[in-house]
Amino acid sequence: MAIENENGVVRMAGRARRYRGPWLVWVGPRQLHCPLCRGTLFWDREVQLNTAGMSFLNLDWANASATGVQCADCSRLELFADSGQVRFSTPEAQP
Repeated sequence: MAIENENGVVRMAGRARRYRGPWLVWVGPRQLHCPLCRGTLFWDREVQLNTAGMSFLNLDWANASATGVQCADCSRLELFADSGQVRFSTPEAQP
């Protein structure tokens, strides 16, 4: 379920949402810009953080995951282990 505040910022809770992206991304108080192309729109995805030991035991599903954001312009992928710091907003919500 997507939760939108008065500024149009959408906080992800589960996978259901009306707007499907690409998103403006905020990490803490700062807006994310792609370090390669300086783009501001990103696709979101959950990324599995596999380890050799868990893969050897066929327990990949038990590994931790991270929030991944992929630049809509150049496809560069950034990972964030603390998904609580990452917020998404629609491009229309940009000040």
